[in-house]
Amino acid sequence: MKSVIKIAIGLMVLASVIAGYAPEPDLLVEFTCVSNVLGGLLLIADGIRNFKGKTVPNWLYLNVCSGILFVFLVCLGSLSGMYHMNYSGAFFFLHAVNPVLIILCYIILYKDDTKSTFKRLAITPALILTYLLFDFILGNCRGHFVYQFCRPEDLNLLIIMIIALSVYLLFLLFGLLLLALNSLAHRK
Repeated sequence: MKSVIKIAIGLMVLASVIAGYAPEPDLLVEFTCVSNVLGGLLLIADGIRNFKGKTVPNWLYLNVCSGILFVFLVCLGSLSGMYHMNYSGAFFFLHAVNPVLIILCYIILYKDDTKSTFKRLAITPALILTYLLFDFILGNCRGHFVYQFCRPEDLNLLIIMIIALSVYLLFLLFGLLLLALNSLAHRK
């Protein structure tokens, strides 16, 4: 039953990505799109592997779930009114529903182990750091970053290192939180 639930949620996530981004393919570079696609594919792959008595590697769940948690928290923060996030149509799912479902699938339907916890936590920020590197390269080519918080010329090596270290530490905390919630859900 867990397999079917994961596959169904994964397909729903991918359908909402198609519904949200098909009309605006130039926005496919947004982290919301990337994290939702990876989350949907991860759930489908894990569901299929569950039929064979296997699972996907746990570090994949921590990477994707920490990224999708970030999307959810940023979107939740927009409810304060300080900035605007799109909640219309499929973006309600992409920003609010899908992140919760993907994280709940990890916490409830995936029993993570505590072996090599430090190693897995150390690579938890890999997805977001890879995305930021992608955005940095794309931003230097296009003259603006995906979210346009600053211009490429505003960054120097020190600022880039501070941002990377801060993001790394934040995502370590996200990974630790997710792992703790998973352990709590599967405590005997």
